[in-house]
Amino acid sequence: GGVGDITAESVNYAAIIASDPDLPSNPPPLPPFDPTFEHTSAQKQLNQLRFIYQRGVTHPMTGLDQFWQEYEAFERAHSESLASVLIAEWLPKYQHARSVYLERNRVWTIHELRGGRLAVPPVGCE
Repeated sequence: GGVGDITAESVNYAAIIASDPDLPSNPPPLPPFDPTFEHTSAQKQLNQLRFIYQRGVTHPMTGLDQFWQEYEAFERAHSESLASVLIAEWLPKYQHARSVYLERNRVWTIHELRGGRLAVPPVGCE
């Protein structure tokens, strides 16, 4: 797809929803197509996608850098002037999430985590 096209493959919705209990797991359905409300529906959909992106860029997760790049492209595809303001506003939040992710990655790598096993105290603890 083109710049700003959102597909299930490009957005890791499961990671976003799983990491944020306040985010609804079933967003409200978009209304059926009605030419008189086409602009309103498109604006609502745009706002919903913006909300998902903005919440997503604050979560330390694998693929965060690509997610940020997709968010930037999404905003720029709709309005360059608004994109400049929103990107400047959300950049520090993204950078914080990225630093948290990198710190966590230094401590725990996916290869060291063993799913399906019970947690045990670290070696050397009483």
